[in-house]
Amino acid sequence: MELRYADNELERRCTDERHMQRKLGTQVAKALRLRIDELRRAAELADLLFFAGRWEELTGDRTGQWSGRLTANWRLIVRPDDGATTVLVVEITDYHKR
Repeated sequence: MELRYADNELERRCTDERHMQRKLGTQVAKALRLRIDELRRAAELADLLFFAGRWEELTGDRTGQWSGRLTANWRLIVRPDDGATTVLVVEITDYHKR
């Protein structure tokens, strides 16, 4: 799939190794690299269900978004963008703290 990012800072966090580790820590950065690779390998969002990242379609106020597990609390949030083969990376968050 093709990846797009909600903003420049988020793109830098997902693509710049040093920035990723500095902002997110080693454990989250390692998992983030794996989830980004899974997104690139997937042909469509439904394929994510077969990857190790425990991807799930979200509900409630996040309907239409998908979540990939980074750690017990941290998630990579994406949503379809411009068709079935492009996703927008929305955020990296600990949304259990909300």
